[in-house]
Amino acid sequence: MRKTPGIVAVSVAAALSVHCQAPPEPAERAGSDIDRISRSVVRVVALQGGEEVASGSGTVINSSGLIYTNRHVVEDADDYAIEILEDANELPVFRYLGRLVGFSIDVDFAVLQIDRDTQGQRVLAREVDLPSPALRAEEGRRGDEVRVLGYPGIGDGYLSVTEGIVTTVRNVTLHGQRLQGWYQTDAEIAPGSSGGLAVNADGEMLGIPTAIRMDEEGTGGRLGLILTLDAVHAAIESGLETGVPRTVETPATRAIPGGELDFDKDPTYGSVTLFAGFEPDPHTIPDVISGGEVAVDYLGGDCVAYAAVEPDFRLNWGGSVPAGPPLSIVFIPEYVEHDATLLVSLPDGSWVCNDDANEDTFAPMVTLHDPAEGQYDIWVGNFGAAGEWALGERGTLFFTEQDFSAVGAGPGELDPMLDPYYGSVSLRAGFRPDPNISRIVGGGPVDATYLGGDCRGHAAQAPDVRLDWSGASDVLHVTFFADNGVHDATLVVKRPDGSWICNDDADETTLDPMVTLSQPAQGQYDIWVGSFERGLAISGDLVLMEDAEP
Repeated sequence: MRKTPGIVAVSVAAALSVHCQAPPEPAERAGSDIDRISRSVVRVVALQGGEEVASGSGTVINSSGLIYTNRHVVEDADDYAIEILEDANELPVFRYLGRLVGFSIDVDFAVLQIDRDTQGQRVLAREVDLPSPALRAEEGRRGDEVRVLGYPGIGDGYLSVTEGIVTTVRNVTLHGQRLQGWYQTDAEIAPGSSGGLAVNADGEMLGIPTAIRMDEEGTGGRLGLILTLDAVHAAIESGLETGVPRTVETPATRAIPGGELDFDKDPTYGSVTLFAGFEPDPHTIPDVISGGEVAVDYLGGDCVAYAAVEPDFRLNWGGSVPAGPPLSIVFIPEYVEHDATLLVSLPDGSWVCNDDANEDTFAPMVTLHDPAEGQYDIWVGNFGAAGEWALGERGTLFFTEQDFSAVGAGPGELDPMLDPYYGSVSLRAGFRPDPNISRIVGGGPVDATYLGGDCRGHAAQAPDVRLDWSGASDVLHVTFFADNGVHDATLVVKRPDGSWICNDDADETTLDPMVTLSQPAQGQYDIWVGSFERGLAISGDLVLMEDAEP
């Protein structure tokens, strides 16, 4: 079991249900006016007996002064000073006092309401008239642009804006709902600024920056976590607590109890009936998200980590043949460094669990010899520090009677069996329009140098784009143009005959890669865009063209 990164809670504004307004015209989108968006982000100073005990950021949700912030910002306080940004280049100004409306125990979230002026005189909601953020965004996706606004302690009290992308979307189970719970981002989040406001490129509210994850192994890696509005809404719908919130353990140390695994509930990702000798083998279930709120060590034995209450998948097994091969259940995470676990409830009610299939992998595997006919309920757990249960990872669940090594790519390898992130394109020689362009974000955890030759860089396990090619052509160019000219991208292409062709730089004048396919054979080409630097996500255009070299 690996040592997992720590999670540190930081002062931020957090969420409730966003009061949406009519969409503005495209030319007036909030993303084009960051100063206007900034005015909806306030500095919250928590007071106890008139003395400051903590500070953080908050987001004004409507013009009457309703504010979303993190629970840990308002803990152990009896009053709250609200500082408003009147000039984007000046310090915020103390203008109001607010009361606590309620807070959530399940997620780091609280709600304040401005109700008094600086002298303690009552202020009616209609007298506040503060700006609120633009529309709530649709659900975020990997690669979406992110801006984080807040008041970091290192910023001497001034408003700060940082930029990045959504690097990972993490699903959670809250109050019986499976939903997007966290957006992981490379946008900088610092104590004090987290939670203010996270918006997309159009200025639409994505959620609340809430925590940071730091690599404690000495590499200096650091990623931020944004609490999604879906998670906030689930907390609100379940009812908020009132009274004075007391300091609780942060997500780095606290596990939220979630009861027990329940095989009477419907599985999240469906079910299948298989018999010995099933085809195709392996049977795969893509896009399974590990993790949940239940600490499963109560089952004993090898059962560890956190899983959802309901099963992730259900297998109805039709029975084995005498001396037939064993049935293996394998979960291969999208990111090789993710440490998942498997938990399987057998037809007789007993449990079989696994953490790592062997010492060379974090991928778990349960092997059943002569499995009995009946129902098998399967959970994919997330092995992490207590409280990290919400931070599940995407992967593929396999059922196979083959040897484990025959199941697609092994952990740490590129896997053409997986669905491409940015879809497939079918092109024929002489295609129009030429070039064909796909907007993607490259990079990932797999080091492509294991392929040998010119293959290098770090890419996602699944292909970025799949090309189905037909017809006869003299040449086809595959090129990636990074948005940022200083980012060093690479290309890895698997040809229909199973061979690989790769490139780092198209020539000595550029860091953009290009693969030239002379007289390309008909068939399937799987294309990965990698980053020469590990851990870097590179946005840009993947270009397929015949007519001329870029």
